[in-house]
Amino acid sequence: MLKVLLADDEKKVCQLIVNLVGWEELGFEIIGVVNDGISAYKFLQENTVNVMVTDIRMPGYDGLELIQKAKVLYPNLYIVIISGYSQFDYAQNALRYGVEDYLLKPIRKKDLMATLQKIADKCQGEIRDTQKWKEMQQRLKEDEEKLKKSLLEDLLKRPEKFGGFFAVDKINREYHYGFEETCYQTLIIKVLPGKRKEDADMRTILQAKAVKIVNDGLENLCNEMVIGVIDGNIYGILNETDEDMYKIYRRLKKIKLDIVRLQDVFEEVQVYIGLGKAKGSMQKVLESFDEARVAIQGRFYYGEDFLLKDIGSKEYQEEVKKIIDNSFKKRFLSYIEIIDLDSIKDEMSDLQAKLLKSPQKDGRLVEEVYKEVLTLFYFGTHNYNISIPGQYLELLAQFEMFGTIPEVITYLKRYIVSSLRHWIEEKKYVESKPIRIAKQYIGENYYQALTLEKVSKNIGFNPTYFSTMFKKETGMNFSDYLKKVRIDNAKNMLLDTEQQVEDISYAVGYSDIKYFSRLFKKLAGVTPTEFRRLYN
Repeated sequence: MLKVLLADDEKKVCQLIVNLVGWEELGFEIIGVVNDGISAYKFLQENTVNVMVTDIRMPGYDGLELIQKAKVLYPNLYIVIISGYSQFDYAQNALRYGVEDYLLKPIRKKDLMATLQKIADKCQGEIRDTQKWKEMQQRLKEDEEKLKKSLLEDLLKRPEKFGGFFAVDKINREYHYGFEETCYQTLIIKVLPGKRKEDADMRTILQAKAVKIVNDGLENLCNEMVIGVIDGNIYGILNETDEDMYKIYRRLKKIKLDIVRLQDVFEEVQVYIGLGKAKGSMQKVLESFDEARVAIQGRFYYGEDFLLKDIGSKEYQEEVKKIIDNSFKKRFLSYIEIIDLDSIKDEMSDLQAKLLKSPQKDGRLVEEVYKEVLTLFYFGTHNYNISIPGQYLELLAQFEMFGTIPEVITYLKRYIVSSLRHWIEEKKYVESKPIRIAKQYIGENYYQALTLEKVSKNIGFNPTYFSTMFKKETGMNFSDYLKKVRIDNAKNMLLDTEQQVEDISYAVGYSDIKYFSRLFKKLAGVTPTEFRRLYN
């Protein structure tokens, strides 16, 4: 609603104007009615007004004085003047003060409505223009934020975009940053949600909260910074002078503690911060990130340290060859071939002990051993025709969710053993399928003259082989199984129907009633008649 002040020294005119139109229907609300210029100006000072309808001639301030003072208070105030015919020229002069319209007395309803509608339309247009401007500013702000966030992604995944020249002026201009060629510190923060690692939604929520903690913690501490999530880790570039970097290191300690405190919700939160070496130019930021990656791998040996730094060496590759040597490969593949799950578990435990005792203490060693064992496992299962799901790439990516060596080995052990065990069960299921089909066939046709040859032919098996398989899967030979099925069905008929024993004998496939009765007593312990009397 547009707030309206009505000012006229004639009270009857004021009353007429109030009642002349449906103000609220047009979007207006009369919040004040005064009868002199001084009262009108005082009202304007004490209240928010959008529209003023005023007479030209009033006691105190006249219309022109009031309009001048009102425009100082409200430059965008809509003003409608009321005048008599004798004041017409005077009213026309008032238009140069930005008066919206003038109405001649006596005021007619259609003229007032037309003026008010014009103001309403104009006001709505201004609102729309303001909204468009705000939306445009918001889009520009969002586009700028997207550009700023894309810097990390471009640096780490599309470095060719910079053509080998990471000119800070160009980066500042294109990505809307204010980096200075002083000191650049890169970091990688890995946040793991304890027992809920497998819950992707929980990890996403935890990462978002961690990013906010990092941004809030480093705000106003750096000349410039960029923080973002890349492949599940928080990456950052901090720009500050060498002298002030120590303040950032101290703040990172608090940030780490603040993220760890999220364990009240996310359970056993693990936080690792890896730092690359500080560099003097943007040109060497990627080199610093490589160092930060090596540093974050150090969590497997130095996970309790406040900040992890690059202390790796090339010797770790030789250590991988010592741990995953030819002897290990031969043993491991042989265990896969014969599905020796206990020996595989023992090998994994030995592997864990070797990694924990390694003199290298280079986190990359753990990752390489993890990859080697997975590769060997997939090679062995393929070589020995053991079918397991093709999850190799997903399993490699899973490594990033581990924070300790026992977590790595436990996961490997569980995956390998469960995959082989599942394959064994599947194999048993596949091998037993023909027998299950045969049992189903017998269950549907037991009353017919069934033979081993007839059933084996039905499922496409050699009778001799089928007989051996059937005995292995069911624990009884074919004829005994058929007798059991027939007698079981006879029991149901004895209890559920009023048929004579002779009719039931025929119904389950026996034309000789005496043979049926002897067989029933042999398997059930009582005659058919006694069975009905006992259990019915």
